[in-house]
Amino acid sequence: MLLHWCTLEPAGASNLAAIRFSTPIRVQCIRVYPTGATPFSQSPEIIARTEPEAFFLDLFFNAHPTPDGKQKQKAANALVPTVIAYAGGQIDFTVDMGTECATRLMIVKGAFECVSMAIYGEVVSELPPPPATYEPTQMSLPEPVPLARSLDPSNSSDPTWLAKELLMLIPESPPLPLVIRLMLCLKPSNEDWELPDFPYLYTNLEVEDEEFDLNRAYQSTLRPVADDVSVKLLEMFAERVAGVIGPKNSEQSYLVAGILSNAASQHPEMARLLVQKVDLEQVFEAHMDNPTLHRLLDASTNACIARHLSVPWFLNMISTIETAPAADQRTKTAACKLSARLQQWQILEDALSNTQADFHAAAGLMKDISTSEQSFGIWLECMITHPDLLAKLAENPVLPIANSRPPVLLGSDLSAVSHDEFVAFVRAYVGVASVLAVYAWADSLPNDRCRERTLGVLRLWQGVDGYREIVNHLMLLRQMTFRLECMTTDNDPPTRSGVYAEHILLALAHEPASMHSYDLIKCVLGLQQPLSVIVEDERIALRQAALLADDGVTAAIEELTIDSARPLNARRIRTLRVALTIVERELREDEAGEWRVLQALWKDRSHGLVPHLVDLFLGVSEDLQHHFSLTPPPCSDQELVSLLFRLSDDLLTLIARLVPAYPLTARLTRTLTAAVADIFVCTDAADMIYAQSSPPSIAAHRTRQTCIDITRGLAEPLVHTESGKFCSEVVLRTLLEHGLRSSRRDPAYHLLQVFCLVDRLLPVSSDAEPSYWITTIIPNLLPELRSFFRALDTESKLHFIKRLINLDHGVIGIGEWMLLEELKHLFDILHSLQDAITSDQYHLIGQYQVSLMLQFILELLNNTSSTSSWCLTSITTVPESAQMLGRCFLLLLDGHMESTHQTQIAACLTESAAIDPDLKFAVVLILLRNLQRPDMSFTAFKTTFLPALRLLKEISAEFIDADRLQREMGATFSAISESESTLAGFDEESAEAILSALEWLPERDLVNVTEVETDPFVKLCTSMLSILSPGRTDDMEAVRLRLQASDDTAAEATAQLPERVELSMRALEDLLQPPIPVPSTPKRKSPSQDVLGLVTLSPPTALLRSPSTTGLTKQYLNNDFRQLRQQPSARQNSSRLPSVHIDEFELNSPPISVSNVPTMTEGFQSLSPPYNITTMGSLQ
Repeated sequence: MLLHWCTLEPAGASNLAAIRFSTPIRVQCIRVYPTGATPFSQSPEIIARTEPEAFFLDLFFNAHPTPDGKQKQKAANALVPTVIAYAGGQIDFTVDMGTECATRLMIVKGAFECVSMAIYGEVVSELPPPPATYEPTQMSLPEPVPLARSLDPSNSSDPTWLAKELLMLIPESPPLPLVIRLMLCLKPSNEDWELPDFPYLYTNLEVEDEEFDLNRAYQSTLRPVADDVSVKLLEMFAERVAGVIGPKNSEQSYLVAGILSNAASQHPEMARLLVQKVDLEQVFEAHMDNPTLHRLLDASTNACIARHLSVPWFLNMISTIETAPAADQRTKTAACKLSARLQQWQILEDALSNTQADFHAAAGLMKDISTSEQSFGIWLECMITHPDLLAKLAENPVLPIANSRPPVLLGSDLSAVSHDEFVAFVRAYVGVASVLAVYAWADSLPNDRCRERTLGVLRLWQGVDGYREIVNHLMLLRQMTFRLECMTTDNDPPTRSGVYAEHILLALAHEPASMHSYDLIKCVLGLQQPLSVIVEDERIALRQAALLADDGVTAAIEELTIDSARPLNARRIRTLRVALTIVERELREDEAGEWRVLQALWKDRSHGLVPHLVDLFLGVSEDLQHHFSLTPPPCSDQELVSLLFRLSDDLLTLIARLVPAYPLTARLTRTLTAAVADIFVCTDAADMIYAQSSPPSIAAHRTRQTCIDITRGLAEPLVHTESGKFCSEVVLRTLLEHGLRSSRRDPAYHLLQVFCLVDRLLPVSSDAEPSYWITTIIPNLLPELRSFFRALDTESKLHFIKRLINLDHGVIGIGEWMLLEELKHLFDILHSLQDAITSDQYHLIGQYQVSLMLQFILELLNNTSSTSSWCLTSITTVPESAQMLGRCFLLLLDGHMESTHQTQIAACLTESAAIDPDLKFAVVLILLRNLQRPDMSFTAFKTTFLPALRLLKEISAEFIDADRLQREMGATFSAISESESTLAGFDEESAEAILSALEWLPERDLVNVTEVETDPFVKLCTSMLSILSPGRTDDMEAVRLRLQASDDTAAEATAQLPERVELSMRALEDLLQPPIPVPSTPKRKSPSQDVLGLVTLSPPTALLRSPSTTGLTKQYLNNDFRQLRQQPSARQNSSRLPSVHIDEFELNSPPISVSNVPTMTEGFQSLSPPYNITTMGSLQ
């Protein structure tokens, strides 16, 4: 809300102005208006007045205490300062006062004549009271706003359109290609800038000089060629250059390379004609020096020159230089870069039209050329002037739906990229590069209007993913960094361009990789107040990072080995990231880098960089877990979370680089793996909590892939611990154990994420290393594997066992073992349910476990599953599995537990005739139990009873339990007779099936059919007689006479296994409580177990003071020992009453009569001598 509107005018020599509020307020925003502005549309008479156009303002707020402040209150007269830089126009300045204090006074100080401002905020007394109870509400995440097409070159058919529009802000501006040549390639001298015809100073190729040589030709290419130059004139120039070529020598090679380098950024035909007319094979030799190679490196950035140099004779020559023993390291490095650039140009041209090209390698060329201004300018000229490249880029149409996020291809992330995304990246790269060229031109003139707009666009792009990486990478060019340094050196009074420059510099310096640039280090170290955006604390932090980068690897090792205060703050994290970047650069640049790192480590009296990195990573892991635990921190800082993820990614990347050369100990491997798993869990939590386009989510996504990569790297077959043990075994064991230990997190969620990491760790197929995981690693982890597998949910179990089956291919039978263990676990649960209380919550949980395990077995046996045949084969070929499943079925029957899963499992098993007889009998009983439902239909009868009867006839007599079969048969016949729908659908086939079963029973000496009353049995027989053929009715009567129906056993109710469980919080707490042990008297130990337990000395010296002591042993009679205890010296520190001998206790204790005590009855023998029963108060 609007709190105050005013136009302040300073008073006094100190230029102070003040605003006193009538009540405590919290300021949230201050809006400053320029002169002539009308702030309020409903009050046009109010006109703002702010003079001068730009100035710094120092604001001071007095800290007014608030009743709900949690922190220590400041003094009543304490002033909280802040600074705002007003650079003209209408600008909003955000003020973060927090909730701990308010203010009633604002003091304004600065070099201003007047300033009009509107103050927005809230009145403390009008704020609603905090809620007494927590009510969860859904927060709506802000949707990312896509870039306008005018600001999005990646989705523009002409990526240079924005740069051309910005260039038009400068009066009489030259064309964009000429600006690129002058700013990046053919840089004019200081004298040229002063000439009246500048920038249109073109070289004259028509002058005929009799003394024309390669040096004159080189000098003539230092100025640009007019865009409308004739091709004939360029051809004549190329012929003249070819005419002065002499015998091979280093000077000639150097000059020709310079001519090609200068011509590479000129008119497209100039470079083409030069490489056609000049026989380069007669120019260059295998003894070229480093400067010549660097000129050729720049020249090869031109696509036409690169194609002409990509020939066998030149590539062989470059290869000879790379391997020449006499060549120095700089020359070899230059030759290697030249060879790579020629290859990358081919890949880039292919990637513009080939949808299956190597896009990351193509982006490598674009990243490499941007390290040199000359190469960068040549490449940019080619992309916007060469017709063939323009045609290839135009072949890819712009998508109608704009995608404002080009992919990130300049980093180490090698995620898959589509062809459309790569083309969008190329367009974005060309667009950003063109705008940078315009910025350099506007800053050189200078033209503040164009410069301000250009810097504003660059700052906008720094806030957009994809564009940010391109802008930050290209701003590290020496020229661009120098211009930022100049714009941040003198910014008083502040300007918009200076404000934008500070924003860009601040974002650039926050990237650790940017600190590789010496020019950026120099720029940061030169920062001095006053600054418009960078506060003093931020400036000091940036200076510390710059000094660290300037000191090099020694300082970086020192930062990584010292202890850090916990939790890590943003400033410390940025310092550590810079140190990691320095070490990683040293290891990557050359072979001596590793030696320099080791020397720095030894100088710091430390040994082993990897243990220090792992210890640091453990601390980062703990800090991140605090942000994603069940008890969230008071305030989650998105910037801090993002920095922690990025620091984790940097640490893991460096550790993964060092581990192959420096093996870890087994303990360190376990610690690292557990911490990686914790970070992996946090990355998924961040992906769910934060918006997809937010910095924490983006950083978490990248860190998640790094966690997978290092886990796989540690589990490589050739990676061992220091003791020679396979790291893969240690890693997998740690993950299996760590998945069952969740600290401060949801256990189920933690387990699922660790399982996801395990799934990524195991190979997809066993074609590459069939014996490594199966025969070497997994057999040593069976207990851990079993515990981890049991804790998984059903879906994860199915996926896991499928992975193991595909990995095993029957080598060791790991899938069969897992299935057997699951059946054993099911048997144990069913056995424990027999003794459990039905109303107990543990009984309910046990039933739910049974239901889930039956569902798991059913999913394995399901015909639609890929494991159906394997599971059926496992049950039929592993006798123990079949027997265990049969026992589980019998326990389900005995416990009267019913589930649709068990019936479907039994139905699947009926398809195999090779199953174990015991299991076959259990399957028959399960099928019969399924028919005993009141709602049985005729269809269910036919699909269940007939397979059950078929299996029953296949079973030998010794495997049949007569009592069970008679009971289930009787209950089945009873259910059939009571089902009207079944009887109504009876046909001859059904009646024949039942008659066949009735005939089969007496054949097995089973004549009693229990649990069926006589009347229902008669009803069933009557129904069958009306359906059977006349020849079979007599058989029916004969069977009926032989069978005896009885209802001796009362039917028990069947419990349906739950498909889901709902528990109250109280019940859940009770389940999680550890069991309370039942109080019991400890068992008395025999003297042989504890001899000293029979000895009691109180005090210890009492025995030695006995006058009767005559030796080491003594025999006491009656009360001798107790009489000794009556002496004063023997009763020291004794709290026990004196005792008497058992004989005197029995003889001397008087009998005490107690009422209501039962007396001995006649014929009842006493089991022990009589005792005196006493009550409280009757002890004498």
